[in-house]
Amino acid sequence: MNSISSDRIHPLISMEQGQNYWLNGCMAFLMECVEETAEYDYWFFSGITGDSFLQVYSKQPDNMALCYSHIMTDSAVQKAFDACGYDFDYYKVTPEKRPEFDQRIREYIDRNIPVIACLDDAFHSFAIICGYDMSNFYFLTGEETTPKSYRYDQLIFIKNKKEKPRLADAYKNAVMSIPSLLNTSETEQYSFGKKAFMDWAHSFQSNLFANYPLNDKVWYTHDDPEFSCWNMHGAYLCMLGTNNCAAGFLQKALELNPELTFIEQLIPLYNMQCGKGFADLIEMEGGFRLRPEVIQDKEKMKPICDKIIAIGKYCDDILAIFEDIDEPFSI
Repeated sequence: MNSISSDRIHPLISMEQGQNYWLNGCMAFLMECVEETAEYDYWFFSGITGDSFLQVYSKQPDNMALCYSHIMTDSAVQKAFDACGYDFDYYKVTPEKRPEFDQRIREYIDRNIPVIACLDDAFHSFAIICGYDMSNFYFLTGEETTPKSYRYDQLIFIKNKKEKPRLADAYKNAVMSIPSLLNTSETEQYSFGKKAFMDWAHSFQSNLFANYPLNDKVWYTHDDPEFSCWNMHGAYLCMLGTNNCAAGFLQKALELNPELTFIEQLIPLYNMQCGKGFADLIEMEGGFRLRPEVIQDKEKMKPICDKIIAIGKYCDDILAIFEDIDEPFSI
């Protein structure tokens, strides 16, 4: 098998550390392989892409939303490569173009440069293509340490270096973009920010899930049968808890840009929303092991609904801090 250097192979993320957004792990891995600064790590990209600052929600239970970069990939990828100073090509692959893309992947691997891909699977997970043989391409995914064969449906190729912002400016730009993220207009399929929290909560007091049989596969997306209701609750619970890392990004941004004193007010709000809020929900009706029959019981779900609404209202407090800024900080 032809592959990038074996000493570069390592897990893309660490779920134990709260690293659940795979694009950010792929970007950090790619930066290592092109020998960029260690500052371009998972935590850097989690804030740069906007993943850490935004709750998203899918209005269709059979079409999950894992994070901002999962559903708004074009925007997230552009932000990531702009912040580290590289051009890139991003393709949604069509069958007639696959042979051409296959050859380009091989050429990148032969140059010891991995390719970021989305897998052609239920989750459309981000992964790193790191090797190939006569029959297959081999991918690193999540916390795996051994590349495995999969099929891709999207590809991201890094290209030439371009002018990049100073690290301090990259952090400042990400922070100053928070209001536009929280105010992202909803679509027919997705909602964002406070509206995402409201839609998540109100889904439990509507009839959205009433007609799904308890043995419907939509309730069970993971191998563990006790790990249920991911599309309805678990994905959004995971997103909320993962975004507790926003506080760390904000602290780093403040260290690099001490004039952004308003960040001191943002940090406790994200800690309350994504830290305490997540912990409170974990303690309610099973957390990640919420049962389908409970979700269909509006009375049992009412306390969860109320808690999600309360957590979502922190979005208003976050936006209010930006509205109160006296000195304009350009991005």
